[in-house]
Amino acid sequence: MQLITMSKQSELQVVHALALAMLTLYLPSSSAFSFDQSRKIATTKLSNSVKPNEMGEDKADDFAEEEDEHELFSLLQTPGRMVAKAEKPKQAPFVVKLRREVVPIYRNNEVVSFKTSHSGMITVGNPEQEFRVVFDTGSGHVVLPSSECKSESCMEHKRYSVAASPSATAINVDGSRVPAGKLCDQVTIGFGTGSVTGQFVREQVCFVAGECVEMNIVEAVEMSVQPFKSFLFDGIFGLGLNKLSLSPAFSFLSTMKSKGKVVDPWFGVYLSDGENGEESEIALGGSNPLRYQGDLRWAKVAMPEKGHWQIAIRAIRIGNQTMSVCEDGTCRGIVDTGTSHLGIPGTAIQEITDLLTFPVEDTVSNCQDTEGIKMEIDLGSFTLELFPRNYMRKLPLQEGVTVGSKHGVSTNSSAEVTAYENQVDDTPLPPGPKKCRPRLMPVNLPAPLGPKLFLLGEPVLHRYYTVYNWDTAQIGFGLAVSPSEASASVLI
Repeated sequence: MQLITMSKQSELQVVHALALAMLTLYLPSSSAFSFDQSRKIATTKLSNSVKPNEMGEDKADDFAEEEDEHELFSLLQTPGRMVAKAEKPKQAPFVVKLRREVVPIYRNNEVVSFKTSHSGMITVGNPEQEFRVVFDTGSGHVVLPSSECKSESCMEHKRYSVAASPSATAINVDGSRVPAGKLCDQVTIGFGTGSVTGQFVREQVCFVAGECVEMNIVEAVEMSVQPFKSFLFDGIFGLGLNKLSLSPAFSFLSTMKSKGKVVDPWFGVYLSDGENGEESEIALGGSNPLRYQGDLRWAKVAMPEKGHWQIAIRAIRIGNQTMSVCEDGTCRGIVDTGTSHLGIPGTAIQEITDLLTFPVEDTVSNCQDTEGIKMEIDLGSFTLELFPRNYMRKLPLQEGVTVGSKHGVSTNSSAEVTAYENQVDDTPLPPGPKKCRPRLMPVNLPAPLGPKLFLLGEPVLHRYYTVYNWDTAQIGFGLAVSPSEASASVLI
């Protein structure tokens, strides 16, 4: 669960908002949002009945297995107003190369699993300060650690300095300049795996060399140890729809459009599994047709007013068996570049996990190379197909070994302290047979996002190139062109 608290020196106000939390490190979410004047805090907490103008999502970790929690979070607030000078669009798309980071998880000095992330470089301020960030479709803000942050996680990363950037302006959440000697607004975002407390700055953000926009960002003055310390990336670059941001001035996509930086209001994402030297990328203001086969198949975004890149799911099939979870027609899936898992509604995860799990011999070292049954995600007009290569954990696990959290994505605040396991555990591994198990995590969210919500993370994004059109609110899917998918089938 996420708790979002804002401090404001003027009259105390409460703004209803929720955040999508998906950092595996990521742990996607629902949250509460409130203002804190000086030291007094008024909080609006999430209940099982979420108001129409609220929304959120907690992306969580693993289903009792991997600590792959790189789901990022974001905020939602009623739209603000932003006035910007239009510029003549330059050559697009602007391609940002992404690096895949793999962090091993140990049990008794033996690697039993991995957590992953994909990140690229941006610069902020003038003179430029360089940062590595996760480009996350499940978040709505640019978040960077501040030079004022002295927490353990911040000290492990590059930190943004307002004082070193003449182009920076300290602001409150409404965009007003912070008067000298006055307290500024602050926001605290609680994730399933940790939290960030930050304040606001209007600053120059450059997404590729020479291409910059002025926008509002969040500089973190506190960052929890988990999940931020163990990864090499410094911050988060939110690419959620407009409603996931505090206001349009905090939204990179809105800013790109209002500044006239792009003609084509979409971006394309290619995430590789990192093998054979494959490099990931994001194309801003366009897509890269060299990264996918055939034509893109398009799915409409469901409830775009909620801010999430989510689509309707008609059915889920495991082999020749259709799961009952989507029979009532209410299933949806959030396509999220900030999670390394496939999120499954909590009521269905045990059944799906059991169907995809199978025993292996001791000689098997890579479950992704095994033959297993196909998983299908039926979107109505076409179907996404996943194979062990896509959905399976790489390493087989012994009976009794768990990595991650059983809580997954939920509104249970206890997940903040239990959802993230230590990276090193000296507990001896139990003897016994091994099994190949899928990269799944439970999602337990109330309406309007839940209860039948799937998270379409890396297992889907490694197989399919995705294009996100924020003007028409559609997501395009094309079979990714990569050595690992050379013999794959096409969309059906």
